Amino acid sequence: MTKKSWLAVIFALCAFTMVGCSRKKVLHVYIWADYISPEVVHKFEKEYNCRVQQDFFDSNEMLFAKLQAGGTGYDVLCPSHYFIHKMVGSNMLMKLDKEKLPNLMHLDPQVTSKLDSTVLDYSVPYFMSYTGLGYNKKLVENFEPSWNIFLREDLKDRMTLLDDFSEIIGAAAKQLGYTAAELDDPVEGDAKMAEVVKLALEWRKNIIKFDNEQYKNGLATGEFLVVMGYFSDLSQIVAENEDLALALPKEGCMMSCDMLAISANAKEPELAYAFINFVHDPVNAAQNIVDVYANCPNINAMLLLDEEVREDESIFIDEDIAARSEFMPELSAEQEERHLDYWQKIKAGDASK
Repeated sequence: MTKKSWLAVIFALCAFTMVGCSRKKVLHVYIWADYISPEVVHKFEKEYNCRVQQDFFDSNEMLFAKLQAGGTGYDVLCPSHYFIHKMVGSNMLMKLDKEKLPNLMHLDPQVTSKLDSTVLDYSVPYFMSYTGLGYNKKLVENFEPSWNIFLREDLKDRMTLLDDFSEIIGAAAKQLGYTAAELDDPVEGDAKMAEVVKLALEWRKNIIKFDNEQYKNGLATGEFLVVMGYFSDLSQIVAENEDLALALPKEGCMMSCDMLAISANAKEPELAYAFINFVHDPVNAAQNIVDVYANCPNINAMLLLDEEVREDESIFIDEDIAARSEFMPELSAEQEERHLDYWQKIKAGDASK
């Protein structure tokens, strides 16, 4: 065969390969960063002969705003449970056909019982999310697991708080001994919210910034000494650095359940169903737990975990702390507007009532 003939064959093979690759379906997933095991993604891509494209957001507000602005290129979304009603009301989510999700049989009823029918009609529990503290145990003396560590002036400008109104207001309420519902009480809610804002403003004086993403790297590099963050994020960096530790505040924390949902405008809805069902296969869910350092409420996945993982309190929180914690409430439009008004005061350092 001549050189030209060989080149023609090689060109034809390359063209065939490129055509074959172009025919692969692409599942577009909009999710929190580092929130799914690469091994699980690779396994799914291989089994379904597809490619998974992940884009990341760092707050539910960012997710909602992008979809509201016309972001229609996603198939699978990962909002927190308390954002589902708002997204359903804006026609962002597809109502699920549960017959296409047989692995829902593995879900923990203790979690699903805390979620209302609308949330479960439009989404599937994925990971439990706890908000706590990450700190440098080598450089922070006399560490106490309390939200009020942000009052410590000796740590001024070496600490960060999450850039999330629900988390900050919720944490300050916990420190003051209030439930989330009490903040919206028609009689005493304003007075209690004023206390929350006052405390959060005191915390604000000692932090370098409100941040949802860079706190992980900053803690790892020593730029920050104490951060408020999501336990799954903190667990990942603590596992890689013996100088770091994490803790849930003794007052309790706000909990949420991050959900998997299908966009109302999904281009690959059947592949999206397959993906959600796939991650709840107990084998895959167990792999996800180990790699992401988060609690997937899949009871049969738990049976596959090593004892060391099952007893890891960075993944499965202490029962006493859990008893003092509560699920993040879903706010009405009026309540959300009210909370955001207070949040703007906190971010601006406005102590006026």
